[in-house]
Amino acid sequence: MRFIAESVSIILIFLHNSLQDCRSSAGFTTCSNEYLRRNSPMRINDYKNILEFKITSLEEIPTGSFKLLPELTMLFISNSDVKYLEEGSFDGLYNLRKLSLYGNKLSMITNGVFRHCRKLETLDLGMNKIEEIQADSFNELTNLKDLNLGFNNLRTVPSSLNILSLRSLRILHLNNNQLETIQPNSFNNLNNLEILNLGDNKISSLSENAFTGLITLQELNLGSNDLRSLDPQNLTQNLRRLKTIKLSINSFDCDRLRNIIEMFEKKELRWLKAIQNPKILLMELDVQKLEYLVI
Repeated sequence: MRFIAESVSIILIFLHNSLQDCRSSAGFTTCSNEYLRRNSPMRINDYKNILEFKITSLEEIPTGSFKLLPELTMLFISNSDVKYLEEGSFDGLYNLRKLSLYGNKLSMITNGVFRHCRKLETLDLGMNKIEEIQADSFNELTNLKDLNLGFNNLRTVPSSLNILSLRSLRILHLNNNQLETIQPNSFNNLNNLEILNLGDNKISSLSENAFTGLITLQELNLGSNDLRSLDPQNLTQNLRRLKTIKLSINSFDCDRLRNIIEMFEKKELRWLKAIQNPKILLMELDVQKLEYLVI
């Protein structure tokens, strides 16, 4: 990811000690706080373009905590103990382009949390305990390009992802969750998505129209699941721009995997990776168009 340092305002929020002061050096400000006070937004005079905000035991982000820091374009609240976000937790951050809440203890994303973050391009919610994302949570994120929901406890693809507001989304990570199946039209409105990571789940079946709408998808990761069958014809009809598919560590038998490979070979898929399928002992193939084939 490319960042232009001279135009970037960054807050990094990490776990550390309970100091409550701010120190500045050339182009860099570091603040350390134990918690964010309700009804008392952060006040930092003359903060630099790069602001590091260290927190120890932060459990919640009250409404409007950062509304007096409108020039921020990056905010990192990583590897802390955040359990709760409120409607308006990030109010006032109209210029925010990247937000990371990676490595916290969130279990739910509620409506209105990101309501002022219309310029947000990257949102990292990975490595939490998220089980639920309310239906309108992402409605305002019309410029979002990269969304990480990996390493959570989602059991189904959230309906909050299948909205027109996310039409700019290019990359979606849903890996390392508890997904067991992909229902029809789960991604129907993500027409500009290019990379979809569904690896390391418990997926045993894909509905016929599971990937309808993904007309620009180029890379699909289904590795490390429990798939026993796959309809290549259905995939090739819906995923016309697909270049890479990863099927490693599933439960395909030899004949089914051969059919999958041959169908994708006809489609001129560039890279198919299907190593460590335990039922595959010996398979003869005649493929000419695949640039990369690992079985």
